[in-house]
Amino acid sequence: MSDEIDPTPPPVGSTPNHRLDRGQRIAIGIMGGLVALGGLAVILSPRHPSPPTTDRAATATNVVLTASSATPEPKEAESAVLPTVVIPVAPAPPDGAAAPVTAATATATESAEPRLPKAWRVASMKGEAGIDIIEGTLGNRTLSAALTQVGISKAEIKRILHAFKGVHRIERIEHVEHTKRPKRDASPKPIAPPKQDHAPKESFALARDRSNGTVVAFEFIASPTDIWQAKAPETAKTGKYLVASKLDLHVEHRKISSVLTLSADLGKAVTAAGLHQGSIEAIDDALEGFVDPTALKPGVRIRVAGAEDWVDGTFARYRVDALEFVPRSGTPLRIYGYENERSQSHRSHLAFYDARGHEPYRGTFRSPLPFTRITSRYNPKRMHPVLHTILPHNGVDFRAPTGTPVYAAGAGTVASVGDGGRCGNMIQIDHANGMTTGYCHLSRFAAGLRAGQHVESRQLIGYVGKTGSATGPHLHFSVKRGGVFIDPLALKMDGVRVLPPRDRDAFAIARADLDKALDAIALPNAAPDLPDDDHDDHDDHDDHDELAGEE
Repeated sequence: MSDEIDPTPPPVGSTPNHRLDRGQRIAIGIMGGLVALGGLAVILSPRHPSPPTTDRAATATNVVLTASSATPEPKEAESAVLPTVVIPVAPAPPDGAAAPVTAATATATESAEPRLPKAWRVASMKGEAGIDIIEGTLGNRTLSAALTQVGISKAEIKRILHAFKGVHRIERIEHVEHTKRPKRDASPKPIAPPKQDHAPKESFALARDRSNGTVVAFEFIASPTDIWQAKAPETAKTGKYLVASKLDLHVEHRKISSVLTLSADLGKAVTAAGLHQGSIEAIDDALEGFVDPTALKPGVRIRVAGAEDWVDGTFARYRVDALEFVPRSGTPLRIYGYENERSQSHRSHLAFYDARGHEPYRGTFRSPLPFTRITSRYNPKRMHPVLHTILPHNGVDFRAPTGTPVYAAGAGTVASVGDGGRCGNMIQIDHANGMTTGYCHLSRFAAGLRAGQHVESRQLIGYVGKTGSATGPHLHFSVKRGGVFIDPLALKMDGVRVLPPRDRDAFAIARADLDKALDAIALPNAAPDLPDDDHDDHDDHDDHDELAGEE
């Protein structure tokens, strides 16, 4: 019999023969062996997990930074909801080189906790029938003194302080000298607190029942991210006691590095640098004492490294870590933020130092318009450009857009609020030692501002405008001593503090890190041929015949 297989298929309808010949059995055996080998290979081969899903925002030119860490988190934490910030990243620099920053960049650092609902705030009661909302700042006063100033009774002050007993210290201790035993007819005299250049920025807000003067809710605001609240329990809203606790806020810290090029419109310059408008005051705080206001001219460049704090999704503040002031001509100046502990208060204190560890000591007064150009100076013998006669300019003019906030230059008592004739809407504030400051041409006043009210340094009092005799929006700021006008720019800094020896090593380390952060910010070329307005006294008044009373 032949071993060849007959290729002719059996006729249709015929019965197939199930007996296999030798060739068929060999073929089936080979195929079975191959199937077995394939199965064994699959079992023994290494397993490769599927690639992780990539966020569409995380591309080759973007990095998604979470708030907790740059390293992978354990699987237990994968379910946590973490806010992220998408940051454009330039190509990697050569080994050892710092990546230049060409625009404002941000990173986020915060708690890896799930986002909570927004905290209830006292301000949410505004507009409720029968409720008054009262807000204020402490400055260098005790809380009791500040609350007394706004009309809170002693019984309600005691009730507030009792709520915080054992929870958080909100009242400052008045220092009393006990070195000598007082005589029977004498009482210990409080020691005046030392002059402070950085007045505490603690504030408060409360809701008061208009019918009986009872405080319904109270907030002590140590900072935008550190807020303590006392209110009646929900089960007894009209109870006799308040329950105090710290607000659980969702805080996000965004590192911001940018370069600011000054222009005539400061607001646009800040926006162009990718900074929040709230950064202006923080930059001004860092520059004050190091840079004269008259040096803030178009073309000046400022490299700034800092961070924004966002609370419950709302911008709260900007903090400057370091900055470099680059004038149009001259040597650049670097300023560093450093926290040290004041021996008298035992509190962490942020101050600004130059490379030598010198900190300017701020005097009593501050600029009413932070980080703003002066367009016209004090000149008691100014020659009128048209009448060619001597007419004084009894103050300095700050040019700013209508609506720019104006702040009290120092702590004092409001002497007058109202129409100042050619000064337009005007505010006068009496200060210690016979000093009086004046603020003219305001578009409007701060809500609730009234004569006889105590204000703190840097407290909002009004807004820039062009009321009265003015051709453009600006603030005319004047200072009197004993009823006689003086040059506001003559209020110089009182001196310089030197960093204590115990902090110098730590400051040197911090300064080295901050220098790296500033060096990483690309500095644009200086604009050529900018006009020098050092001697161009621009006047925004319609009538140069200034009032003897103010201007």
